Amino acid sequence: MSDPRTAVVLVTDYGADDSYAGSLVGALWTADPDARWAVGTHGVPPGDVLAGAYHVKALARSFPAGTVLCAVVDPGVGTDRRAIAVEADGVRCVAPDNGLCTWLWEEAGERRCVALPVPPQTSPTFAGRDLFAPVAARLAAGADLEECGPRVDDPVLLPAAFPRRVRTELYARVCVVDRFGNAITTARLGDLAGARPVAASWIGGGTRRVARTYADIGGGLALVAGSAGHLEVAARDVPAVARGGPAAGASVRITLGPG
Repeated sequence: MSDPRTAVVLVTDYGADDSYAGSLVGALWTADPDARWAVGTHGVPPGDVLAGAYHVKALARSFPAGTVLCAVVDPGVGTDRRAIAVEADGVRCVAPDNGLCTWLWEEAGERRCVALPVPPQTSPTFAGRDLFAPVAARLAAGADLEECGPRVDDPVLLPAAFPRRVRTELYARVCVVDRFGNAITTARLGDLAGARPVAASWIGGGTRRVARTYADIGGGLALVAGSAGHLEVAARDVPAVARGGPAAGASVRITLGPG
């Protein structure tokens, strides 16, 4: 008989140099010795909740329904910020209520959210180990979301995640610079509302090129629609910043034309 458990996917800013990521796995196995897990990424920049929200959204698109994301980018650990578990179109996510679930929640057709009680033994500096991992293991073993806490309907959403549109301009920001140097923005294809991007500018640079693939970019910079549905400023074969592209956190103005 196949194991009915679903996988727990870890999404953190813990990196690979310390014991934090391993401790998270230990907590999963303490809660459920048969827990199945995978690393989504431990490479979120420290404390960068907006970048974490992008990775949560991107990973949720890649894993099957039933998967549990254990997302821990938690600069407010130990404070009175809530802990939540979200279900969005069949994918669950256990996380601090600081905006990590912004796009996961906002883009879902069917969704629900519960507030998680904090066990008294939870470390004020390591809720990932003491709270989020055990709840993730419980959900992956078959518990319903509402067995883990009371229903709430107001998870924190990051204002910075949503571009501002003024006539034919979309004002976004770079939320992630990936390993290849692509500057991924908060502007999503759905934010275009039928228009098409024709140019982008930022302090110190800009481009009027739009490409379908990285190979089409040639020798400069171009706007590309990335695999998670976000517009990005990219270069071919080198990081975009090496050709004057925007850095992480930079504001980017995207000019729109008729669709």
